[in-house]
Amino acid sequence: MQVTGEMKNNAFVVTLKGRIDMETSSELNTTLEGYLEANFAPFILNCKDLEYINSSGLTSFVHLSQMLESFHLQLVFCELQPPVQEVIDIAAMGDHFNIFPTEQAAFESL
Repeated sequence: MQVTGEMKNNAFVVTLKGRIDMETSSELNTTLEGYLEANFAPFILNCKDLEYINSSGLTSFVHLSQMLESFHLQLVFCELQPPVQEVIDIAAMGDHFNIFPTEQAAFESL
């Protein structure tokens, strides 16, 4: 798994690449918490290169969402690949997450 982040306009964009599972979710949590501490802004998770996610990854997303909400900041997702969207749908998390087809649409939602 690779995680990169950069401030763009009024949001912090995190690009995820590879797989999020039990082996990588702890590292993801640490990275995302560090990004939040350094960049107090809404987050956009761009998942265009995210190939796989399991329940550990979903837990990481929920954790980040709760942290951001405690500071009245938004979390939005964009460019989900079909396998990732399928896991979110199976877990019935689609209504919990704000998901957009493009990064531009995600920016416009903020």
